[in-house]
Amino acid sequence: MSHSQDDRIYSRAQIRSHISNIGADTSAPTFEVPNRKIVAVDHPCILLNLEKGLRSFGPKPNFQKLVDDVQEPQALPLWFRPDNPASKPIVSHHAATNNILLKITVPKRTGRKRKCGSDQSFFTECDDLGAEASSLASQVSVVSSVSRQDNPRTILRRLRDNPDRYQAEAVGMIRDSHRYRGLADFQFANTNAPFLRNVAEHLLPLNFSKLRQFKLEEGVKADLGLEIIPPPHFTDKVIGFNYNYEQNPGIIDQGPDEGGETRLINRQGRNKFSYGHFIHHDAFPAPDRPTRMDGEAQKIPESLMQQLHEAMEKRPIWTRRAIVNQVRGNYTESVLKVALQLMGYQFRGGPFRDAIVKYGIDPRHDPKYRQYQTLSFKLAKNLVGSTKVPWQTIRRGQVKSYTKNDDPTSHIWDGESYSTDGKLWQICDITDPFMMDIIASAPVRSECDLSESGWFHRGTWQKIKAAMKAKMIAITKDRLGSESDDPPKKGYIYNSFIANRLAQYPDESDKPFTVSLEGLLRPLQDLETGRKRRRPPAPKDRTTVNATPEGSVGPEGEQGDESAHWFLERNNEDAEEAFSPDRGWEQMVDSDIEDDDGMGEED
Repeated sequence: MSHSQDDRIYSRAQIRSHISNIGADTSAPTFEVPNRKIVAVDHPCILLNLEKGLRSFGPKPNFQKLVDDVQEPQALPLWFRPDNPASKPIVSHHAATNNILLKITVPKRTGRKRKCGSDQSFFTECDDLGAEASSLASQVSVVSSVSRQDNPRTILRRLRDNPDRYQAEAVGMIRDSHRYRGLADFQFANTNAPFLRNVAEHLLPLNFSKLRQFKLEEGVKADLGLEIIPPPHFTDKVIGFNYNYEQNPGIIDQGPDEGGETRLINRQGRNKFSYGHFIHHDAFPAPDRPTRMDGEAQKIPESLMQQLHEAMEKRPIWTRRAIVNQVRGNYTESVLKVALQLMGYQFRGGPFRDAIVKYGIDPRHDPKYRQYQTLSFKLAKNLVGSTKVPWQTIRRGQVKSYTKNDDPTSHIWDGESYSTDGKLWQICDITDPFMMDIIASAPVRSECDLSESGWFHRGTWQKIKAAMKAKMIAITKDRLGSESDDPPKKGYIYNSFIANRLAQYPDESDKPFTVSLEGLLRPLQDLETGRKRRRPPAPKDRTTVNATPEGSVGPEGEQGDESAHWFLERNNEDAEEAFSPDRGWEQMVDSDIEDDDGMGEED
């Protein structure tokens, strides 16, 4: 603080003398702060060079507007790259403060010495300290509050060495401060832009001779790296989001590992697949044993392990549903999960995705294992909001049951019906004659496609998936016809129709393409379209109309198609399953052919 009176500045010794003359009533001196308007600007950078710091405010900064008495506080822009005209500034925001600006003057050098390590009093080189040859003002010639010269340790040492020779002055009150706390916008890097360099070289200097040299290239460019004028702003967010990051309380530090990195253990984490392996489709080599055989692995019943060993000897690759159907006896889900991990490993993706493969066998090396490739489908879709069925009814049919299925053949796909207790099937579990003919006549690849089709060509693999999906939809809508129907029923899907549609797609193609599911379901779409085109009957005939197979309206007593009557009646019932006959055509087509989730039956 400072004491200002009669425009004179008092030293520390004069202040002490002044206090002793006043009396014992005053414990500390009272100072008056001059009435000056001072505005502080908090620069966001460390200023080692004052001139460069002032240049960051622009070529002609207007500091006067910060001091003027205006109703709205003014903002001061700041450029981090003032030499780049394309750089965008950050803007300050006004903050009311109540600070005092102090000016502390200390001698540049004290001249006092003492022996190193001794506690003796300081002595001076000049015996006559009272007759100071130069005034204190002449000794202080450097402003130490810039360029980080105001080291607190150095200032404190100077104050201790000169208890009676430093001066303090209150310059004024700081009522307003301008701070830079907002986020800077993304900057467009124009250092390697030829057009911008041309503009900076010829237009920005505002030199007539260089202006005449400015030329634009003729023609239209379409190459990579085309220069496009950047937008005026890349983001409108100027306030940082407070994420409130904190450490997980369930994670403990186990110390450094062999490489010196910290080991973190989640005590609350679930040890998923702790006994088996769940590898990527392109990971080599395949594991030949479980990760460990202790803990819960020692508590598996011997009868269960014996049944699983016999199943693996019979067939080296199973889906979880298929191998569980071979087990006899009541076992909990946790016991089955550990036991299956002891029997084999699983792939995260690829043609053998989620199948349990016997340890020591790699189906990616031999085409004889192509019959064990897996097919995954989305069997249910969330219909909440799309129908008038309560969400409890929809959820009741979608919740996965972990109890053992009473049907030991639920993993078999015969083309006439299928079980919804799983979404994964294997090629060897398909008994539909139509699908078996497609699989038997499919050519075999020379190398395994690790990511998608395995030992089948991608064209054949897409046709197999599309045909199964089309027949699944026809089964759920009860619109799968038999080849013995004479004549064929309208609105039904037949194997011959699917075969004719699939014939236009090549088998041995490895180019990425997708078989159109909409084309395979065309008969169902025609039925839906005909039903939507019916006109409402007149009010007087409302009780005497029936739907005909063609979708027209006829009087009561006319003979109509029995399937059309069934379809209209089912439209008035509440659907209790994810797939119901009254489900819209658009919803059926929009459903994916294959389930792309990272987890299959283990999800």
